[in-house]
Amino acid sequence: MKTLSITHEMRQKVRWGSGVLLVLILGLFVYAKVFTPMSEDRAQALLEKGFAPALLNGVAPVGYPIESGTPIAIIEIDDINLRRVVVEGTKAEDLSKGPGHLVGSALPGQPGTSAILGRSSRYGSAFSRIDELKSGQEIAVTTAQGVHTYEVVDSTVRSANDSAAFTGERNMLLLVTGVGGASPDQRLVVRALLTSPVFPAGAAATEVQTTTAELGLEGSTQSPMQLAIWLFLLFSLLISLIPLTEKIGKRVAWLIAIPLLAVALFQVWQHATLMYPSIG
Repeated sequence: MKTLSITHEMRQKVRWGSGVLLVLILGLFVYAKVFTPMSEDRAQALLEKGFAPALLNGVAPVGYPIESGTPIAIIEIDDINLRRVVVEGTKAEDLSKGPGHLVGSALPGQPGTSAILGRSSRYGSAFSRIDELKSGQEIAVTTAQGVHTYEVVDSTVRSANDSAAFTGERNMLLLVTGVGGASPDQRLVVRALLTSPVFPAGAAATEVQTTTAELGLEGSTQSPMQLAIWLFLLFSLLISLIPLTEKIGKRVAWLIAIPLLAVALFQVWQHATLMYPSIG
C-alpha cells in the first residue's frame, strides 16, 4: 500500500510538472502573439499623449542629453500604413514601446546619418513591413524642428556584424530591423535621403559607446535575472498550493492562488520575450 501511495504521489507530481511546463510554453507563444502588441499599443498611446503637447510647444528634445525612453519624433510611412512615436534608445526595453533612435546617431532632420531601429516581430512589429519599401517612396519624420521628409534610396540585407549597416551618406535616415527567425544573423537596412531642409544640430551626445544590445543583437540584459526570480516565485507558489488545498479546500485555495499565479506567469512571459534580440 505504501509503494502504491508513493507511486500515485509521483504520478501526481509528474502530471503537475507537465501541466505547468505546457502552460509556460503555450502561454509564451500566446503572450508574444497577442499581449505584446497590446502592450506596445498602450505604450504608444501614452507616448503620443505626452509627446503631442511637447511638439506643439516646441519643447521636444532636439539635442542631448536625452533620457532613454523619451519620445523624440513621430515616423510616418503612408505606403506601409506606419505611424509610430520614436523613443530615444534601442535596447530591448525601449523597442518594446516602439521604434528607437540609436544613441549617438544624428537626430532626424539634422546633419549626418540618423538610425532608427524597430522590431520585425512581437511588441507591435513596427518595422515588419519595411521590406516592402521601394526606391522613391517617402518617409516623414516629425520632430520639434518640424516635418522632415526622406526619399527611400534602397533596401539591403546585411550581416548582423556588418558595421556598414549603420553608416550612410550625409543627411540620411536608416531604418533597421531583423530579417526573421530563419536568419537571426542578418538584418534589413532601408536607406533614405533627406529631401527637406537640413536643420541645425543640437548638442551632441558625449562619450557614446554603442553596445551589441543597442545594435539589436541581443535582448534585455536585466531580463534573465528577473526571469529567474519570477520563475522561483511561480514554482514556490505552486509547491505551497498543494498543502494549502488540504488545509482550506481546493476552491478557496485556487481563488486565492489564481490572481497571484496570473501575475507571476505574465512576468515570466514578459521577461522571456524581452530576452529575444531586440530587433527580432
